[in-house]
Amino acid sequence: MAVSLDQNQQPELNAAADSTAPPEPSGATGAPMPAGAAEPAARTVDDFQRELDALRDRNLRLLADMRNLQQRSKREREEALRYAEAEFARELLVVLDDLERAMQAASGADAPLSEGMRITHEHFLKLLRTRGIEPIAAVGEPFDPALHEALLQQPSAQFPAGIVAQEVARGYRMHERVIRPARVVVSSGPPA
Repeated sequence: MAVSLDQNQQPELNAAADSTAPPEPSGATGAPMPAGAAEPAARTVDDFQRELDALRDRNLRLLADMRNLQQRSKREREEALRYAEAEFARELLVVLDDLERAMQAASGADAPLSEGMRITHEHFLKLLRTRGIEPIAAVGEPFDPALHEALLQQPSAQFPAGIVAQEVARGYRMHERVIRPARVVVSSGPPA
């Protein structure tokens, strides 16, 4: 069975054949390039290698940034957990101060009451130590504004200038962080 082409169909086939032909090179303006003109330079292997190296470098930097962010986040979470009890500890220190004042007031009074308060005080301090809370040494130590809060300076025959002469309120630290500075009186040296 032979297929005959109609004359009307013939131009359509010729147009389809022309559309599969490669386009003619053109210049920057879109106009056909004159014969003998050089084609635009093709990208070389070196160009691709440089681009690949730049992308690898960028990828490595992004990975390093991501690792640093993860490590910093982990450290911050660990520190937040480590010091989560600090505010509660500050509130307990007020109770400890009251217990110490009560012990001073009860000294010389009823022996069993004083002994009971002393035992309670020891248990309280032991509980604080298990949570990493320790008292800050003050009397006889050089004044350190990171650890001590100076309430006043006064002459002292016993201590040289710049040394803590008296502790008004004990300070505490949790691990290595100060949760309450010691309130102190600092010596200004021997009286004149």
